[in-house]
Amino acid sequence: MISCRALYSLDRELRDALAERVWLPGGGYLVIQPTEALTVIDVNSGKAVSRKDKEEAVLKVNLEAAREICRQLRLREISGIVIVDFINQQQEDSKDKLLAALRSGLREDPHPSALIGFTALGLVELTRKKMGPALRETASRLLPGA
Repeated sequence: MISCRALYSLDRELRDALAERVWLPGGGYLVIQPTEALTVIDVNSGKAVSRKDKEEAVLKVNLEAAREICRQLRLREISGIVIVDFINQQQEDSKDKLLAALRSGLREDPHPSALIGFTALGLVELTRKKMGPALRETASRLLPGA
């Protein structure tokens, strides 16, 4: 008899949901690293940014990343302080569009959150209220070595 976990590939799905690297549709990717004090998310362009019209390409990757970050916060039940290192943008209107996209994504989240904004180092800071255990805490009981 086959188990439900095997039937629905739950182990693989859980491992995918906990992967450090998350690929974006346009070729960029996120690196998500939880620590004891906070979660750090690094946005990387991968092969998505060409030399031609770099600001536009960077904005596109950052907007994709903002949508995926909001999804990952919900999926992984990430809470507390979150620091995001987006790809550097030069234009203020690009930064405003990015913060607006993040704000919009966070409004869809049932957990209370606060978007602090850009720090002096150019990182984006936000907080998300803890409502239950993080997925990595739950998965560690289900998956050996997770």
